[in-house]
Amino acid sequence: MFSKKILTILLLFVIVNVIAFIGMFGNYEIGLNYYFVIVVNTMLLIMSLVNYYRIQKMDPTNANAMVRSVMLGTLLKMAVFAVAALIYATQKKGPVGIPTLLVSMGIYLFYTWLEIQWATKKQL
Repeated sequence: MFSKKILTILLLFVIVNVIAFIGMFGNYEIGLNYYFVIVVNTMLLIMSLVNYYRIQKMDPTNANAMVRSVMLGTLLKMAVFAVAALIYATQKKGPVGIPTLLVSMGIYLFYTWLEIQWATKKQL
């Protein structure tokens, strides 16, 4: 049921959450909102798994469909990430902060890179 591709995404999820929990409970004051990072990581995992199943159903001979699928997944992840940041900031739970947004964007880039790797491996 689980392929190597899903295991890599789950490994990334676990590594990011372990680092966030170590930072949260280790009292490291580097200006990150660890709860926000964990929520963003969970949302990106769910969206990446949905994109993985969508890419698996794609026709490997149609390069145009592959590009559309990857672009749609990237756009959806970016939109959800932006909406989550705006909702969190408007709930008056404190500022999100630039370091937290930069770390979350880095996690987003890792998930997007993995999704592009999936699509290009399917195409070959």
